[in-house]
Amino acid sequence: MLTAMSCGKVTALLAAALLFTGCQSEDGPFPSRELKLIVQASPGGLSDSVSRIMASLSEAELGVPIVCENKPGASGALAFSYVTRRLPDGYTIGHAPVEIAMVRSLGYADVGPEDMDLICLVQKSPPVLVVRSDAPWKSFDEFLSAARERPGELIMANSGTGSIWHFNTLLMEKYADFRVTHVPYSGSSGSLASLLGGHVDAVISGAGEAVANVQAGRLRPLIVLAEDRSQLYPDVPTTHERGYPFGAPAWGGFFGPKGIPQDVRIRLQNAFRKAYDNPEWKKLCKDRGMEPVFLDSEEFHEFAMEQSEFFGKEIPELLTMSR
Repeated sequence: MLTAMSCGKVTALLAAALLFTGCQSEDGPFPSRELKLIVQASPGGLSDSVSRIMASLSEAELGVPIVCENKPGASGALAFSYVTRRLPDGYTIGHAPVEIAMVRSLGYADVGPEDMDLICLVQKSPPVLVVRSDAPWKSFDEFLSAARERPGELIMANSGTGSIWHFNTLLMEKYADFRVTHVPYSGSSGSLASLLGGHVDAVISGAGEAVANVQAGRLRPLIVLAEDRSQLYPDVPTTHERGYPFGAPAWGGFFGPKGIPQDVRIRLQNAFRKAYDNPEWKKLCKDRGMEPVFLDSEEFHEFAMEQSEFFGKEIPELLTMSR
């Protein structure tokens, strides 16, 4: 017969065993359930395309679905703040665009690369200035002349106040010495639609975001804001060629809340690396004008911190200039 004390010990052991079994069943080896990938931009733009194709290509390696959810707003600050407040278990991650290095300097949110666990970088994208094909400007010099002759009259759409393409428009104003009127949208798809509809005069977007309309003859690229020419627009000059040393590329990768266990972070990094090596990803990069670049977690963190320092110096000056 069991004594009262031994009965108590057996009951405690059973309870502990049940608790341990329950934890194993719920958590299990990572991942044991679907992941959520938060995208800071609207559907249809470059960030959305990068996130969805990389998620799709990573699912086979992880063995679970990755569900993308768009949370646009405040140059990505809403999405970044949302992700950084989630449990750091690897089940909620985010797309990490260049804006993660910008939003603190913009005053949108007290969040930056140092508040995240960066997983990997997968691409960079040069900006391009485009106008409608029926616009009177056939070159960047003609566009500059018009902008200088009519300060503030030309209207330029962007993918959101404080976004990388808005930042490039401000850089262009600074280095080329002219002023335009800025109209923000919640993503590049909206700004390009506004240009196509005749509501604005020009747009700076990702080279790949504009390429379909350029190839269809609806838009005309005037200049690529970079040192080297874009593979999508080999006949279009760059700002550096024309003597204007400006242009900040977009880039994209993935991040999670601070404190993700190292083995989980490495598991995610390896899954994205597998997706990065997939020919389908390389094809998307070629089609959308992106430069495939892979940085692992540590390399990405170092790069993002350098970018944060750069924008921390440039943004206050540009915002003061634009007032």
